[in-house]
Amino acid sequence: MSARTSTPRRRAVSVGSPSRRPGRPAGRDPAADARRRLLEAAAAVLVERRGKLEIADVAAKAGLSVGLSYHYFGSRGGLIAAVVEAFYDRYDAEVMDVNPSPGSRWAEREHRRVQMAVDFHYREPLAPIVLSRLGGEPEVAAVEARRLARVVEIGTRNVALGQAEGEIPKSLDPNITVAMMMGGLHAALGQALARDPRPDKARLAREIWGAIAALARIPDNRNR
Repeated sequence: MSARTSTPRRRAVSVGSPSRRPGRPAGRDPAADARRRLLEAAAAVLVERRGKLEIADVAAKAGLSVGLSYHYFGSRGGLIAAVVEAFYDRYDAEVMDVNPSPGSRWAEREHRRVQMAVDFHYREPLAPIVLSRLGGEPEVAAVEARRLARVVEIGTRNVALGQAEGEIPKSLDPNITVAMMMGGLHAALGQALARDPRPDKARLAREIWGAIAALARIPDNRNR
């Protein structure tokens, strides 16, 4: 991904597979199709209206009834939470649940993961909305708390692996170290995405990695 210094053009927001259109093979689950269309529409509305969403607007964009939105998601907050859940599913699939540099040592792997995290957030239209505009929704707060706990759990094992490999001092508490790393990553991304123009993403990734390397008490030779 190339560096940008201006706000990227918005691309079509997609959650899951494309909506069903005439001519699609028979046998598709109508309920799953309707739910997917509502999620896609809700994501698009959130981006277009900078975090604001009304059920009626989502239903109109999806070409479905307002009642179906309540049927599948229970409330406006439930629908927004489902969109956020899908956002983090994509993030985990592309960044957290992969080995970004097989066969490499901890520092190289995690340096690459930071680059991937920045790339993901810079190209995702929903990222600035999820990171800064939806925290007041109780359902969203519950999703974010659960997903953060999962990330910290994965990261704790990851740091422990770095300690076992001899790269990270064993004196560090892996859980606390990861909590500080993730908190800093989230805050830095939120600040960067809120700016116009956005900071150069390669430089942002270097600065985030420098902070993570300092927390892990390892040499930061990759920024030179």
